[in-house]
Amino acid sequence: MTQLLLPIENAIGWIIAWIYAIIPNVGVAIIIVTLLVMLLIFPLTHKQTKSTLAMQALQPKIKELQKLYKDDRQKLSEEQMALYKEAGVNPLGGCLPTLIQMPFLFSIFRVVKNIQNYVDPSSSLNPKPQLFHDLCSPVKTAELCTASASKLQDAGYGKVQSIVLADKLPVGKEFLGLQLQKSFWMIRDQGFSAIFPYIVLVVLLAVTSYISMSRQQRINPNTPSQMKFLKYIFPFGIAVSGVILPAGSNLYILTSSTWRACQQEFLYRRIILPHREKGNGTEKSGTQSDKNQATDASDSNYQPGLARQKRKKK
Repeated sequence: MTQLLLPIENAIGWIIAWIYAIIPNVGVAIIIVTLLVMLLIFPLTHKQTKSTLAMQALQPKIKELQKLYKDDRQKLSEEQMALYKEAGVNPLGGCLPTLIQMPFLFSIFRVVKNIQNYVDPSSSLNPKPQLFHDLCSPVKTAELCTASASKLQDAGYGKVQSIVLADKLPVGKEFLGLQLQKSFWMIRDQGFSAIFPYIVLVVLLAVTSYISMSRQQRINPNTPSQMKFLKYIFPFGIAVSGVILPAGSNLYILTSSTWRACQQEFLYRRIILPHREKGNGTEKSGTQSDKNQATDASDSNYQPGLARQKRKKK
């Protein structure tokens, strides 16, 4: 997994270092690079939404086939594939975009958690040096930036200096009162003024997660009732992780969650709502016979046994 993600992680680290050289704020750099990654994978999400809608439209036909061929799994599989082909639907269309997105999401999370490892100017990518210098000065490598006092002393730093550097490096850059490389749990005993920004961040994480989950369930009215409690459980889990994770990682989660909530609203208004309104208009117009004809036309006149008939003709 590490070898698979490393090229993506190095590229993300290079972009963060480049952004920091223009806007010297780690928090802003994390937000911008998160938005860039989410924008990059948006076409996949768009395609996933369309595929999910197409599969939902075929569910009545699939249920008919399951009843008709309940005792013959091979014929059921053949007829389902014929149905998908006639309708132009890929049954894996809803899963593949998610799988493709995961390396990007894991990579940016890992980079944000240990930025100094991916902005080392001595690496092969040779990113802009300013961010690494601000995080790890006076040491020159990412390895020494997180090294113990004994290793720093072996590298030529004095005994006292090694102890000081081992305690403070990498330096946590501030963003809106947050030390981005420290968690709420790490600074919980530093007074209310120090922990207040972390409290706000954790609350925002829970709220955006709840909004996203609620919106997703509203978009999909067929969500099983036993799954609806997740909109309460998931935000609670996000809040707990927000207490433990570094503020930089939480900033990434908050940015991506906010993006997904806005993205869901956009896709709902642009794709899902028009699709439902079109379906409702079809249901309200004409007799039952007219509705059946419209459904058959939209399903490319698919009939059970179509795959078998085609094989006989061949």
